[in-house]
Amino acid sequence: MKGLRKYLSPFTPDQSGAVSVLFHYGGMLIIMDAGGCVGNICGYDEPRWDKKKSAIFSAALRDLDAILGRDELLIQKTKEALGDIDAKFVGLIGTPVPAVIATDYRALKKLMETDYEVPVVPVETNGIDMYDEGVSRAFLQLLRNYLVEENGSGAKFVVAGSLHDEIDADVDKSKAHGRVGVIGFTPLDTPGSGDYSDMIEALREEGIDNPVIYGMNDTLEDVTFAANVDRNIVVSPAGVKPARWLSDKYGVPYEIAYPLPRERANTFSSKVKEHEPKKVLIVHQQILGNSLRDALLVSSNDVELERVDVASWFMMSKEARKENDTKLNEEDELMKLVEAEGYDMVIGDPLIKRALPGWRGVFLSLPHFAISASLYSSESDEEYWEKAGAVVK
Repeated sequence: MKGLRKYLSPFTPDQSGAVSVLFHYGGMLIIMDAGGCVGNICGYDEPRWDKKKSAIFSAALRDLDAILGRDELLIQKTKEALGDIDAKFVGLIGTPVPAVIATDYRALKKLMETDYEVPVVPVETNGIDMYDEGVSRAFLQLLRNYLVEENGSGAKFVVAGSLHDEIDADVDKSKAHGRVGVIGFTPLDTPGSGDYSDMIEALREEGIDNPVIYGMNDTLEDVTFAANVDRNIVVSPAGVKPARWLSDKYGVPYEIAYPLPRERANTFSSKVKEHEPKKVLIVHQQILGNSLRDALLVSSNDVELERVDVASWFMMSKEARKENDTKLNEEDELMKLVEAEGYDMVIGDPLIKRALPGWRGVFLSLPHFAISASLYSSESDEEYWEKAGAVVK
């Protein structure tokens, strides 16, 4: 039966992906729900919730609020909350409720910005798509609202100091020159702690200093000048659409890759080769999976690997997809794939092992927060990679 799951819990949804992008920018994030969605985000889906402050609220929509579309009530409640919180913007995150009643986010943004003194960033998630769809939409909305060239409310607020002032045509964009942007990074992929030190180290090994890792180590000012960086590195399928938009509209080149420190890649490859596999399937975020595949194939001189393929239940970019890679949709498709292709090793989140009953191959751990939340999360990149590659019984 389509959609039936016997072994795996629901994956992280799109509204949580959107929150993971906006989390660190200092905004007031309003989840457009009755209360349940925000509880899941703060309780399960956002790994930084108990480590770093971020203002996340529920719209607390009651039945009649949703049915009658009482936008004025939400606008008033938000204005009252802004009186107590020093928020740099208001983020509106969609759930099934506004999706069902067809909330007009553009009109809501206009009404709110007429009444408030901060920008409003709406992300039209529906609570049904996967987390990476929310990540993609949130990055796009950030760019459209804050990019100087787009002249949006966010850009006006950051550069001109007010929603109502125009941006000086001669605004200095030089601080972005020579920098490299990283688009698509989220702790919902790895390691589940908000640590990005490995990314910094891997880029340094490639001769890249002071990168802009959007959503992690940047500021809203960095976003306003995102069209002026030298190039972008896309580290997840969710980052492809925003990067392509920047490329098509403003000529910012991009490449798709997930940089890993050499030591991490070599150590993980050694753990894999200890078991002398022939056919390996990596089930994870596609671009990270691709990087691990490359590391395995480069270091497989003493172990003859016939194939290393990548599969995912999440986005699969056509630009980064190899011939035998697979987009999974249903839970049972993993078992069918493993049996049909004869993989003797699967690498992925330990929770996935449940979906392979009776399979006699070797399963190595590579936790994916969007699948298992805090069950297998780590406090740092160091801890994550120490645990990665362990045999799951």
